[in-house]
Amino acid sequence: MQKINLIVKEPEELILMRGDFSESALKLGAYLIANLERDKVIYKINIKDYLKKFDKKIGDYNYLYNVTKELSQKQFEIKDRFNERFAIFNFISSATYADGMLEVEFSQKLLAYLLEIKEKYLKYDIKHIMSLSSKYSIRLYKILKDAYEKNSRYNNKAELKLSIQELREILEIPRSYRFNDIKRQILNKAKAELAEHTDILFDYEEIKTGRKVTHLHFYIRPNPKNIQTDNRIQENYFNNRKAFVALLRQNYSGNGKFWGFKKIDGVKYWLGLDKEGLVYGWDEQKIKDFNAIESAKLYDTWLKIAQNSPIYQQLVNDGVCLKQLAEKNKELWLELREDLIRLKEEGII
Repeated sequence: MQKINLIVKEPEELILMRGDFSESALKLGAYLIANLERDKVIYKINIKDYLKKFDKKIGDYNYLYNVTKELSQKQFEIKDRFNERFAIFNFISSATYADGMLEVEFSQKLLAYLLEIKEKYLKYDIKHIMSLSSKYSIRLYKILKDAYEKNSRYNNKAELKLSIQELREILEIPRSYRFNDIKRQILNKAKAELAEHTDILFDYEEIKTGRKVTHLHFYIRPNPKNIQTDNRIQENYFNNRKAFVALLRQNYSGNGKFWGFKKIDGVKYWLGLDKEGLVYGWDEQKIKDFNAIESAKLYDTWLKIAQNSPIYQQLVNDGVCLKQLAEKNKELWLELREDLIRLKEEGII
């Protein structure tokens, strides 16, 4: 299967848009948004290529017709209740299909709107939603991804609290769904799908008022299977020792920053790289040089840590000095130490 690398940019207002779009309509809409260009309103899609990569259902002529008609006819609303503003758009203004090519004309007003507020865009790789089988999973992914991008940095986690009523409105859940239905058919299904196909994981806690569940507290964290930062797939740096060492040299050689530590005879050495890229250990009293065999073992250990700890992976990707982290961010340092303890208990390091 050809690798997909389209970054969708959606403003926060669009993430919460109303309109009860189907799963396939949400996917086709995301694909169109990913290909937006200034001053371009007409887009051509080779349906044969599209269905191979994204949505096999689109291969059926009647299904394609209905999905395209859905995007053409349905309106969605974007409301700003605080400033008493709203906007109502048709997603596309026209569409034609012949000889395997779908030609779509974007709404000019919507295009102008999207380009105007691009600084608010949530960025995500389109591949993360194309494998999701439910429109609720797609919407929930966007909402949780948006919350994660806004509220996480080095702590690699975020939280979001929603009332059941807010969740019903955002996901447009039918009134007939009781909470147990929401939990079984939407939340648990989305949790499994996001873990399998996307770059984030989530858990949730039920909050009761009296005996009734009235709110949900979501806990969001990166999925180590496929993490992206600044549009670079981090796993590319951590799939082998050569790539890992290259990243360490890029971010740590000759600048006094420490990327790891090791205890020897009761002495804790912070691990750094000199200008030639050789490993050394530093403690307040002395410096220890590691030979090639010792360095190789250190690289192997910390590569395993990077492959299994999203926190460390983010830190080393950003060139953060672990000694400074321990001194200035106790909370995050403790989280990293908890990861190290977990990896030792699991026999990974």
